[in-house]
Amino acid sequence: MNLSRHLNEEDLAEVESLGDGITRLEDAVANLQQREAGITQMVNPPKFVLEHYSDELMKHVGVELSPISVPYPVYTFEYVSAGGNSGQRSSVTLNRQTIDVLIETMSQKIKWRKSAAGQRALMTTTLRNMIKTRDNHTCRYCSISLSAEPHLLLEVDHIMPVSKGGLTAPENLQTLCWRCNRTKSNRIIAAG
Repeated sequence: MNLSRHLNEEDLAEVESLGDGITRLEDAVANLQQREAGITQMVNPPKFVLEHYSDELMKHVGVELSPISVPYPVYTFEYVSAGGNSGQRSSVTLNRQTIDVLIETMSQKIKWRKSAAGQRALMTTTLRNMIKTRDNHTCRYCSISLSAEPHLLLEVDHIMPVSKGGLTAPENLQTLCWRCNRTKSNRIIAAG
């Protein structure tokens, strides 16, 4: 999963697939441990033998117990200050419980991002400036620009309104002067 981009349904599907794989591995290891315990009970050795000689007993019975465990992915995050004088390190083991929490967190973030409030929250100052620069500080509807009217109030508008499912993405954004934006309201008006 690439953490440098926004989370989406494909990222969630990858984590869910990882969770399914880990669950299958955990179930397989538990099944193997139950079978080994069943074999031990069938032989019914004295407790002393089980505590001190279980490996030898199993070899004599013809069973070789293997120390199988689930190879959980472990991610280590490290922060080192700019001067290198201090730092912190934290590791996260992606076991079943951690993946379940990660799936729930990702689901909530994706759901929120797709909401109107989430889309409006994505409209940052940096994004607004980028769109205005891309559109040459010119209203894409009436063509008035900052060079023609230096005190012009330009706004960044969603071509497909957020209220109608529009996303806060550069291809759905346009620069409009305040008059054209107020006239447009939540209608779909693309620059001509």
